[in-house]
Amino acid sequence: MRIAVLADIHGNVLALDAVLEDLRLRGGADLTVNLGDSVSGPLWPRETMERLQALNLPTVRGNHDRRVAADPADETMWASDVYAQERLTEAQRQALFAQPLTLEITPGVIAFH
Repeated sequence: MRIAVLADIHGNVLALDAVLEDLRLRGGADLTVNLGDSVSGPLWPRETMERLQALNLPTVRGNHDRRVAADPADETMWASDVYAQERLTEAQRQALFAQPLTLEITPGVIAFH
């Protein structure tokens, strides 16, 4: 089984698209998983979340995903997390927070951030 692993996209939908295209050119994978920290960053958090939701990949929640989804935007939150939080819809933040911390993606293979 060929497993492709995405992680730490941090709101860079252009890089995500480039990686997905490279994966396609290499013949794809039997399974593609996302290890989280998907949207936090000063680029395109909403667009990145939309693309990932459309892909419907098995995804785990990263530490920045939790902050963006659930923490108050105060002086302890990194600016990139605040930026992402302000640009995501409430439904997107709820979906982000609902992601599990771990997934067994195939027997004996555990995915986590």
